[in-house]
Order: sequence, then C-alpha cells, then structure tokens
Amino acid sequence: MDYRLELDQAGVIARFAPRFSLAQKFLDNEVLKDCDEYVPMRTGNLVRSGQRGTVLGSGKVIYNAPYAAKCYYGTHLHFSKDLHPKATAQWFERAKAVNRQKWVDGAQKIVTGGA
Repeated sequence: MDYRLELDQAGVIARFAPRFSLAQKFLDNEVLKDCDEYVPMRTGNLVRSGQRGTVLGSGKVIYNAPYAAKCYYGTHLHFSKDLHPKATAQWFERAKAVNRQKWVDGAQKIVTGGA
C-alpha cells in the first residue's frame, strides 16, 4: 500500500501566523519589561531607548542610546545601584536567567491557543 501526504503550506501558515506574531509581540514586550530592573539607570534614557528602539513583534530588542553598547558590554564599568539595585552589564542575560521559562510558557500558550 502506498501513501501520499500533501501539505497545504499556505493554509498552515495562514492558520498559525497570527498566533506566532502575537507570541513574538508578547515575548518582545516581556523581555523589555523584565530587563528594566537590570538596566543601569541614572536618568532613565537607557531604559527608554529600549522602548524607543524596539518594534514589538520584530524579534529584536534594541537599546538605541548612543552609549547602550558600552554599558551592555562594559566589563570595567561600575553602575550606580541607587535607582536600580540590580543594575548590571549584559542585562538581557541576567533577565533571561531569571525569566526564561516564564517567557517560553507564555509564548507557547499563545501559539497553542491555551487559555
């Protein structure tokens, strides 16, 4: 007996694309929100640059302040902890270590249509 499987790619994409788009927007927003407490803060411009530089749903969280990369990769910088006690370089990595499973679970729930 021979079997033939035909996949309606356009139908599958049309069915799931909106969910993937919503899940990506959710993930981008959660990453920004959960990184905030780890982003060094003096005036708030660096945190706001993440909000300005990120297009929710793009899959790219971008801090576009001119000094953002220096702060992110800064290994010899000492950040004030006055406004953000958890401020650190590589704030995404710290936020990911704490929130990764929450991000995965939330995005998966959106994609699968869970309540």
